[in-house]
Amino acid sequence: MLKLKAHKPNNLWFNLLLFVISFTFLIVWLPLIRSICDGTSYQWGTTIYGFAISGAGLTWSLLFIFIQFVFYLFLFLSFYWMKNRMVHKILVIIWYLFVFGNLFFDIAVNGDTMFHGDTLNVHVSLLSLVLPLGLFALGLIAFVFRKDLSLESPDIGWNRKNNRWFIILYGLLPIQIMLLAFGEPHGTTDQIGVVICILQALLVPLIVRPYKMS
Repeated sequence: MLKLKAHKPNNLWFNLLLFVISFTFLIVWLPLIRSICDGTSYQWGTTIYGFAISGAGLTWSLLFIFIQFVFYLFLFLSFYWMKNRMVHKILVIIWYLFVFGNLFFDIAVNGDTMFHGDTLNVHVSLLSLVLPLGLFALGLIAFVFRKDLSLESPDIGWNRKNNRWFIILYGLLPIQIMLLAFGEPHGTTDQIGVVICILQALLVPLIVRPYKMS
């Protein structure tokens, strides 16, 4: 069990921002898992402030995704389990600039584009998704930073409830690896594997929040 001590108590506003962050974590977790499982049959691509990065399977470009994955781990843990609150705030600001700053830049330069998810046949206007979510996240960040100043450190450690949520979500990894690696591309097995990935990304806040032991 991780030997961590919570430096802030469980808070609704922290959790709301965590769920917004977990929504953006999906664009890291999904290509990481699918690149490992599907190999060259799965292609991903992104643009960071005008610089295009893409890959298929286990290539050096996947290191870019892995670095983001490690960053998100520290970001998630920083909300409740990081003592240095300035580092926590810097991580949040970097996340916002990297995700929403980059998306706003891309829309300003290239105009609105469509997000395509082939496996689940999802097609969404980027502007209609990014603008409201980006403004909502910015307001949440300002509120959370202010709230952070008034919250005192609780006597709560990482415990079996945190571990239980981790096992529930990521204990499915062997199953989804089989579904994605050996299933039919874009078929039912792929769809199930992708849905599991989505749930794993979106529900990370349930793992990292501090729980009082009853």
